[in-house]
Amino acid sequence: MDQDTNNFKLNFKFILIWIILFVGGFIYLITGIAHEALWYDESYSAAIITHSIQDIWKIAGSDSHPPLYFIVLKAISNIFGRTEFGLRIFSIFGVLALSALGVGPVRRIFGKGTGLIYSFIILILPVSLFMGQEARMYTWAAFCVTGCVLYGYLAVSLKKKFDWVMFGTYTVLAAYTHYYALLAAIITNILIFLWTFFKDRQQLKKHVITSCVSLAIYLPWVFMLTGQISRVSKDFWIPPVTGTTIFNTFLYPFTLKFPPLPPLLYYAIPAFTITTFLVVKGFISIVKSRFSTGNAAAFALSIYLLTLLAGIIFSLLIRPVFIERYSVPVIGLLILSAAFGISQFKSSGRMILACLLLLFSVSPFISHINQYRINGPLAEIKSYMKDNIKQDDIFIHTDEHTNGLFTYYFPGHKQFLYQEPGYTPYSGMEAFSPDGSTDRDLTGFMRGHKSIWLVTRIGSPGLSAVNDLLSSGKLNVVGKVERFFITSSQYAFTLRRVEPGENKAKASVYTGTLKVMHKQKPESS
Repeated sequence: MDQDTNNFKLNFKFILIWIILFVGGFIYLITGIAHEALWYDESYSAAIITHSIQDIWKIAGSDSHPPLYFIVLKAISNIFGRTEFGLRIFSIFGVLALSALGVGPVRRIFGKGTGLIYSFIILILPVSLFMGQEARMYTWAAFCVTGCVLYGYLAVSLKKKFDWVMFGTYTVLAAYTHYYALLAAIITNILIFLWTFFKDRQQLKKHVITSCVSLAIYLPWVFMLTGQISRVSKDFWIPPVTGTTIFNTFLYPFTLKFPPLPPLLYYAIPAFTITTFLVVKGFISIVKSRFSTGNAAAFALSIYLLTLLAGIIFSLLIRPVFIERYSVPVIGLLILSAAFGISQFKSSGRMILACLLLLFSVSPFISHINQYRINGPLAEIKSYMKDNIKQDDIFIHTDEHTNGLFTYYFPGHKQFLYQEPGYTPYSGMEAFSPDGSTDRDLTGFMRGHKSIWLVTRIGSPGLSAVNDLLSSGKLNVVGKVERFFITSSQYAFTLRRVEPGENKAKASVYTGTLKVMHKQKPESS
């Protein structure tokens, strides 16, 4: 790398620009952070952090997640609370950290200009906005993977001890944050091993030491990982990977958290096309001019593609383990390649124009994220229950989604996830204890309670359990069924009062009123 120029040195002007960018980015990301309710995955995050760190380790091990995000989120929630804001602010910090890599390792490799472009693009992407406003580990997974790749490249290129230490640190952090981050870190280490083995044997020893130390730190979780792999190999909730899944994956950074249906989905194509053009332009520059810094962009892009390819191939040949949002841990690598492509324009005016075109192309989805609620009609349910819930009310669920959400939004009320014969929950349900429980002893759960609610998610597999409970007479419906639905969300729920049955009652699942809200406004919570 050619680092003997002022292009790589920070000065007051660039520091000021970055400060303005990060402050503006923080204000932009935090605006609307609590404009809608949690969805199920977030309710899991909110539930698991109520337990001790030791229990978080065990519960995460019984599920399909590494524990680090939840452990740190527990500490963060002690400062900011367990509100929607308090739970999600940590993810916004993850976006800012991912963007801040532009000041550090990106600048050291590509220069100040490319670092600034990278930081800007990270902040304006729809994926940064909707994942930044979600209490999940994805923004931090992207930060860890991008840091791992950048410091891995710096370690091999500059041969500094600091970079090797940072490379090992980011490798461990990625492995403990998300399994696709672990996959990307493994691919990165394999490529670096091959490079040092064939091209620079003097660096091979450093890489072996770094890898061994990283593995030793990760070893305590390997035993949990083995059990998780065994469970996933037998049964997992992810549907088969199709051409639509792959298509949506490449559009995912530029669209919505839950990929929309056409024609709305097609609005992401311009942003994808612009990004692809920029990546290709950067690659052409590497081939033509043999920029040494371009090798880092090619290295990052290769890990981005190999990670997605590995997940897709495994899903097609063995068992589905890939969905669109699992691409988020490697999003930073794609943007790194695009930022390098922009830097290859010969004038700063063209660079600015490229950034503005990308911003304009994603603006419809940014507007959509801020304007609409897609997590479901929880505001309407909370409003309804405010006037109807009693202190000793309990809830019966036939779907994990409603069980998690009601555990969070109605604390102190017992929640029961009813399991049909042959049904096994996909999540670690211990996270929702003590209020939440799952069993088949419905009679024991209802004993001593007179005010009982049956909650369902429309369109879920749990509807068969509802039919079983009602048609068999295990439960009798008391009063009408209330259904809640908003037009911008795929989630709709039903609530009905029930009482223990005597094997006589028969009730239709689809009766009652429908609560529909067509014009969406942000929640005030």
